[in-house]
Amino acid sequence: MALTTEDQRETYSWRRTSALAAAMAVHGLAFIMMIAPVAPPQAKEKKKETIVSVEFVEPPPPPTPPPEPPPAVVVEEASPMAVPAPPPAPPAPPAPPADIAPSENISYRKARPPRYPPQAVRQRHEGEVVLRVLVGVDGKPKDIQVEKSSGFRELDRAAIDAAQTWVFNPGQKNGAAVEGWALVPFRFSLNEL
Repeated sequence: MALTTEDQRETYSWRRTSALAAAMAVHGLAFIMMIAPVAPPQAKEKKKETIVSVEFVEPPPPPTPPPEPPPAVVVEEASPMAVPAPPPAPPAPPAPPADIAPSENISYRKARPPRYPPQAVRQRHEGEVVLRVLVGVDGKPKDIQVEKSSGFRELDRAAIDAAQTWVFNPGQKNGAAVEGWALVPFRFSLNEL
């Protein structure tokens, strides 16, 4: 027997209504849980000020030197023929060094430091290069050789490029400028960038 339209209207399913209400409540609760943060935001803690107490202590007085004994008094009888001794001659100034090796002019290292190659920075290359530079009488490098390599071609090349632009202190022999070799170290460190 089939239900008519009137029978369908009269039958109301409380079961279906409660199931729909429960499903909507569960979905609403899930939505609220997704929106709400897991933990409430914490208030930032104020940094406590550290108080450093400084106490100035007076340094001890410098030690006093022991008293000098009184100078010995020598009594000489003046003879009528005595001639006073001439005063001692002042010491001679030290002789200038005859040979001075060529050296690096530090001002150029500060003014034109070697450029750290970008490729070496990307690949994290570090090392020390020691160059052997033939310094001419005018202070300009005539020949540059790698005495000790860093192990990386781009670092060695950067050191050579920097040294070619520098002016050095030429060597001296008997007071005249001469050519000579100078050793110049370069340190490439990523910490110094």
